[in-house]
Amino acid sequence: MSYSWGVGLGSARTDSLPVVHAPARPGAGVTVRRRIPEEPTPEMRQLAVELAPMVDVWQRLLAQHVPDRTGRCRTCTKGGTGLPARSWPCSIHGVADLARRCHAESVA
Repeated sequence: MSYSWGVGLGSARTDSLPVVHAPARPGAGVTVRRRIPEEPTPEMRQLAVELAPMVDVWQRLLAQHVPDRTGRCRTCTKGGTGLPARSWPCSIHGVADLARRCHAESVA
């Protein structure tokens, strides 16, 4: 069974965001195209606020939703094929990263 996270949520898509170059992993020497959202939508922020206290959940999401050498999310695959389909960072990584930042703000 496969799930399509973010399907139908036009506000969660990152296709029209500016592209910058960022290393895939610190010290890896591989450069991927990374889309940086200008401002999260209210829905994404609310989801991140609710996810922020669940530290183990957003840490796992951040660890799993990483770029491959072509700049696509390793976890967000095309159903039934196992082939990466989404550009990185995917919407799940974006929400998990926002949850990480919300958690850091609440602790500080």
